[in-house]
Amino acid sequence: MNSKAKKEQSYGLIEARTAYILLGLCLTLGFLISCSQDKTSSKPSNEQTRTTGIQTQPLSLDDHTTYEKILAKDSLNTDARLKLAAYYYLNKDYNKALYHFLIVHTIDKNNMAALFNLGNINYDLEQNEEAIPYYEKFLAKDKSNYNVRCDLATCYIRLNKYDKAINLLKENIQANYNHLQSHFNLSYALKQSGKITEANEEMNVYQKLKSKQ
Repeated sequence: MNSKAKKEQSYGLIEARTAYILLGLCLTLGFLISCSQDKTSSKPSNEQTRTTGIQTQPLSLDDHTTYEKILAKDSLNTDARLKLAAYYYLNKDYNKALYHFLIVHTIDKNNMAALFNLGNINYDLEQNEEAIPYYEKFLAKDKSNYNVRCDLATCYIRLNKYDKAINLLKENIQANYNHLQSHFNLSYALKQSGKITEANEEMNVYQKLKSKQ
């Protein structure tokens, strides 16, 4: 997944948005970018700001203290807990964010914001095996979220499971041919699996689509 600019609604592999890095160099050096981040880097970075999928204004220190007080009286208040978890996540306190999102997930296994963010945090921490089941559960309920499927594919790429990543990215492209990140990441995955000709062809597709933006 370095594209943490998932659609404000969005719920959580690799997106090439930086015009200053040559695409050929990206492939050669293995630059991957998350479908939910804004910048490219030599590896998925935790320094990008990923959206949480939770519609709320940034909380001030006082605000987040208020939510802690609410939870002290009503520990099952998932709305307050999600907002508090989002506060910790956006401030990169991943342990506390995980703690609160996990509680929400325990209370409500179908809570999409919890599934989305548990996948994202583990993705950011490069805990790929932990991120995968959350992303898969999310996609089981929202098959049309191309960024999440793209980030799931990145997790498999990090684990050197290129066939799974390639299948996921091809699925994305079949459903949404204009999903740039998927083309870029597919080119990378194909190259890593030794399919150089296919990788170059896919990068050409990416470049053509990118030039039309």
